[in-house]
This record gives sequence, C-alpha cells and structure tokens, in this order.
Amino acid sequence: MDILSNGNTLISDVLNRILICRRVSDLYLLGNSGEELDYLYPFVNIIPLIDNSDRAEDVIYIRVTDEDELDRAIQWVEKYKDIKDFIIYVLPHVKMSDKDRDVLGVPYDVSLYSGLTGILFLTGKTFLSPVEAEVPDTFKVLAIVHFYNEADIIGETIQYLLSQDIAVYLLDNWSDDGSYEIAQEYQKRYPSKIYLERFPFTGRSENYEWYLQMERTEQISKELEFDWFIHYDADEMRVSPWRDVTLRKAIYWIDIQGYNGIENTVIDFRLTEYDKENIFMRDVFFDFRHYNVQFDQFKTWKKTEQIELKSTAGHCADIACPRIYPLKILNRHYPMRDIRQAEKKIFSDRKPRFKKERKERGWHGHYERFKETKDILFDSKELLLWGKDTFERLYIPLFMECGVRKEEEKEDNSLTGIKLPDITKKRIVLYGAGNIGKRVYFELERRNIIIAWVDKRYEVLKAPRCKKIVSPEEIKKLNYDYIIVAIINRELVSEVVWELEGEYGVGRDEILLIERDEGKNHG
Repeated sequence: MDILSNGNTLISDVLNRILICRRVSDLYLLGNSGEELDYLYPFVNIIPLIDNSDRAEDVIYIRVTDEDELDRAIQWVEKYKDIKDFIIYVLPHVKMSDKDRDVLGVPYDVSLYSGLTGILFLTGKTFLSPVEAEVPDTFKVLAIVHFYNEADIIGETIQYLLSQDIAVYLLDNWSDDGSYEIAQEYQKRYPSKIYLERFPFTGRSENYEWYLQMERTEQISKELEFDWFIHYDADEMRVSPWRDVTLRKAIYWIDIQGYNGIENTVIDFRLTEYDKENIFMRDVFFDFRHYNVQFDQFKTWKKTEQIELKSTAGHCADIACPRIYPLKILNRHYPMRDIRQAEKKIFSDRKPRFKKERKERGWHGHYERFKETKDILFDSKELLLWGKDTFERLYIPLFMECGVRKEEEKEDNSLTGIKLPDITKKRIVLYGAGNIGKRVYFELERRNIIIAWVDKRYEVLKAPRCKKIVSPEEIKKLNYDYIIVAIINRELVSEVVWELEGEYGVGRDEILLIERDEGKNHG
C-alpha cells in the first residue's frame, strides 16, 4: 500500500512544520539527537538546552534512549508543557509506565508511517486540547457552502455544521435536483443560523463559473460580521484536530493563540467494490491526495478586508500577514457517494459545465481521469480503511500531513532543465517566492547565506522555510553580493531586472538569473 511514507524524514518534517508555523528558527535539544534530524530545513539552529528558559516560543526536541533520559524529559514536560512545545522520540527498547504515558500524552507509533521505529509524543501548548475552554457567545464562525445538485447530502451537511456550532451561508449554483428546496426548508427552520441564495443572481449558467463563485465568497466574508470564515463544499465533513471539540471551539482556541489561518488535510473517501449504498459521512476506504498542490489547502481564515480566493480556485486563501496554525483541520471529502450519483455528477453535472474554465484557466483537471463508469471504482487493497482508532493511530498524517507519501518523495523534476548560478559562500537576496523560488532556496542555502527573500506579494505569502518574505522596497536597505531572480517567464524577468536597476539602483553585474538548459526536455 503506497499511501503512507516509509522514509526517515518524519520527525524532521514535524519539527519543520512547527518551527515554520510558529515563526521560530531555534530548536532546543535536550540530550543528544540521531539521524532523524538530518532533514531539518537549513534555517534551523539546533541549540543544546542548558538553562531553564521560560520563553514561550521555545520548541524542544528530546530523544529518549534510556530510563534516565525519560525521567528527565518528564520533569521538563511537567514544568513547562503550558508554555513550550515538546517533540519527544522514545526508542523502542525504553520501558515506559502508564504514569509516564499520562504525562507525555498520546503515543504515536511512527513505524506506521515512516521507516523509523519507536514512539513519538507531541506535547505542549500547541497540542493542548481545548475541550474545557469556554467560548464566548459573541464569537461567530460562518461556513460558506457552495453546492450544485447535491440533494443526497445537502441536508446532512447542514446538520453537521450546525452540530459544530457553525452558521451556514448556502450558495446554490441553480440546482435542478431538489437541493435548493431542501436548503430552503432548513433555512426556514433555522433562520438565525442559515443564509441562502442562488448564484449567479442573473440565473442558471451553462458553465460552472467557479471563479465567480469564489469572488462571491470573498465578498460575503468582507460584508458579514463574523469572526472567522470557512470556504466549504457540500460534500465535505471538516473535523477538529481534537476529539470531542467542535469546529467553533477549535477555531476560537486557535484564534486566542494569535493565529489567523488554518490549513486543511484532504482525504478522499472512495467508492469500492464493497459499497452498495451512499457512503457519505460513513467510515469507508480513503486515501490522501499525493500531489503537492493538494497539500497546500488553506480555507479557514480570520475576518479581514484583504482576502483573495479566486486566483487559486479556492484552494488557498490569500490574506494579509498569514499566521498558520501547526495543526490542520481534517477535510473528509466524499465527492462520489454511489455509482448513480457519481455517473451523473461526473458526466452530466460537472464535465460539460467545466469546459469553459478548463480551457481558460486549466482548472478542474482532476475529473479527466474519469473516462467511463469503471473508473469510478477504486481497489480497496490500495486504500486505507477508516476505523474507530484511525483518528489516533494516524493522527500525525491526518492533522500535520507528515508521514504521507508525497510527490516530492519521488524524483523531483521541479528544477529539471534549470541551470542555477554557480556561487558559493555569498550573501544572497532571492527575488521570487513561487514554486521555483522555493526549490532554488533549498539548492542555494546549502552553500550560501540567504539574507532576504522578496516578492511583490509579500503581504499574503506564507513564510516558507521560516524565512520572512519582504517587499522589494527592502532591497535598498540590504547588504548583499547578488540578487537572484527565481523566475522563468522571460517577460516577467525583464520587468524585474528593469525594476531592480531603475528603482532600486542594483548594478546589472549584481543580478543573476535562472536559466533553462535548452538541451533538456522540459515536458
């Protein structure tokens, strides 16, 4: 089953995510470490822990190899778990009592989704459950739900969101299967909690018009007075990262810690040879989405006037100065619920209405794999079965997306055919924080110093690799050897070079470009 990882990067991946989201670069080490930290991002400073610092930003890693180290770890956790984060790796031969486990929390068997063995504990302020937290009545969250011909599930979706203490704004894309009428009944029953409209306002369109739907979501989130918003589809079941904690309470807990955004892990529940009835919200077979773009889903945000969804087809909300929580909300996704519904959705309701945006924007490509009915069914042997223990057993993959096989674990072709500048031990300003910029950062950081990362969209870009992204205006203040333009598009490169020379006084000999090797096949 090629779904979960069998590599050794798991612990480094967990630490990388916590450090990036918390925007700290110092990792404190209690005792010694092993090869499991070899995959930390280059920015991370590993500092031996020798004092009793009370700084709340501390992230502490402990590798437990014997009972004495276990006792020491427990003492630290008991004293500081309310203000620090602890990642504790206990090797298999170390004996632990029930009392030890009670202090350290839930044990995660890392052999299930990595090549490592032993137990991992995630303990401290980030991971504390808010089950006892009191949420003020004034704290309001709104899910903006888009639907088209979802009569088999729209009622259950509405009921689920209400059970999570979430208000609902329903946008019907002119359904003709009774979905709108079902939504109307719920709106009449819960007028203070449910909003309903048909969109576009001008009437039914032959096209899906997802771009316009996302633009309408942006508008609603700016106009309505709610504290947080969730971009939500009708075929989803969003799950809090804590057992017995509603989405509203989880979002409040994250809010009071100073974060303004929450990402999603998406798992797709699949129809298999065993499924004879509608599988919506049932515990059946699933897998993770393995394409890198699907691991960057950001659909829950704190109210802001600066919100943009449409450019990413709703996958990622661009907000000002995003601070993303280390744990994610789980999106249990049920796009196909039974054979009849799936056939109608794919071949009648979606593909014909997708043609315009498929051609103009390249969107909705995930439906291309479905050519005929047999493509709707998946082999259960290639999937994971959700059970009563899946939440805890696969917690790290589900709520941090670490330990999942991703496309980057295969051969990474993102720099194939790209020629990087041959420089070493230089002070670099990296211009461009897109996909190319992220890959170039990794390559250059190994032998140079990246003193700044700049991009015109600096206000809405998350902080990858924990390196703050700043405005190109900052270039005037920096002492650098070279500025590397991490962009391939030649027209954009020309504009950037002109800007660097004309506006910021950068000498042409200080600007290095990323080039394509024309002898390579770039696909």
